[in-house]
Amino acid sequence: MLAEDVEDLGSWSSDHGAVTDAEEAVYVDLCGLGPATSTRLAAESGLAHVVVVQALGGLRARGLVRRAGGGPPPRWSAAAPDVALQQVLRDREEEARRLRAGITRLLDGYHRSRGLRDPALGDLVEVVSGREAIADLWLSLLDGAREQVAILDKPPFVQLDCMGPELVVLNRGVAVRSVYERATLLQPGKLDEIRTLVTAGEQACTAADLPFKLALVDARWALLPLATGTELSGALVVRPSPLLDALAQTFETHWARSVPVPAPDREREREEPDDGHAELLTLLAAGMTDERIARRFGVSARTVQRRVSALMSGLDASNRFQAGIQASRRGLL
Repeated sequence: MLAEDVEDLGSWSSDHGAVTDAEEAVYVDLCGLGPATSTRLAAESGLAHVVVVQALGGLRARGLVRRAGGGPPPRWSAAAPDVALQQVLRDREEEARRLRAGITRLLDGYHRSRGLRDPALGDLVEVVSGREAIADLWLSLLDGAREQVAILDKPPFVQLDCMGPELVVLNRGVAVRSVYERATLLQPGKLDEIRTLVTAGEQACTAADLPFKLALVDARWALLPLATGTELSGALVVRPSPLLDALAQTFETHWARSVPVPAPDREREREEPDDGHAELLTLLAAGMTDERIARRFGVSARTVQRRVSALMSGLDASNRFQAGIQASRRGLL
């Protein structure tokens, strides 16, 4: 029976598809064992002898094994991996090419079925409609982030819990940079959320005004409103193109002009609970009123006014936002 099986090896497989798990196991064993019989391979791999014989047939058809000298019973030897597996690599590359082509065809049908295809734009821009669809897309983009996320953040907010998904991204080691418009920091509880994100590793800044909401993920996608006033109803997804490059440059311009939000210094807060100059400067840059700052620090509005006056005088600033800018330039934030 063994002799008959061996004789059939050369004609066992006429369709050289993907390498099976059994073929992979047998090839790996042969690489480690050197020339071996099918019986020994069955013992080493724990596979049934008939499965090993079939695997050898498939491997031989692909040029991954060959008959070694000696026998009977015949012994089999693995071809050198760096040579033999080149064809496997080429097959995988061809498979990936076909998959990419298939994705392109599917994407075309996806766009056409939704009336999103604009011949002038090709595949560069996609329109997404509806608050729920935009929120789901944002979560998908964050889930796909591998290197960096950059955000221009301003109201209104599509997703109520903006902190949770970004914390997950930060915990994966993805770099996150955010510029928050002053109006964002004035939202109830928002500054505490931002400082939590900063503690987790986000680099955050604040600016007086931002032109629009924007999110950039790696160098692959941008998400921004369809138009002013459509933040909750329509969004554009922009893929690699000169337009994506321009949006990335827009972010960098506003990042360079913004005031850093410092990470909370817990040790300093314990030692100097009445200090908090960095946080005070951040709140000033955000445009918070004396009353709101006083409530945050648990002091009187008059105390806040006195500290603000001293800070502005020391920074030679004529207004509160300018105090934040001057502090950033002097490295105080």
